[in-house]
Amino acid sequence: MASANRMILTLFTSKSCSLCIDAKYTIDQVRRKIPFDLIQKDIKLSENSVWFHKYKYDIPVLHLNDQFLFKHKVKQDKLELVLKRFQETGKISSEFVDEEVKTD
Repeated sequence: MASANRMILTLFTSKSCSLCIDAKYTIDQVRRKIPFDLIQKDIKLSENSVWFHKYKYDIPVLHLNDQFLFKHKVKQDKLELVLKRFQETGKISSEFVDEEVKTD
């Protein structure tokens, strides 16, 4: 049964983030199998200062429909599983998601 659950992934990144290059590659590989919209936010841009303060030590960070998924690394198998479950249920399964970033 096909689902109409729209998926928007947001990648919090910066130009100087070497881990983000790997994350982008993994996201592109998954996108070839599972369709979704991708937004990239450079946390070092002034309009993203809120995200800089939250994620400056944790990028790459990935959200699905404004809900936290992963930090530091994006694993292809985990991302595919989360997206497939979301397509089926419209929910993000917390068992596959990293611990949320804590801020002071």
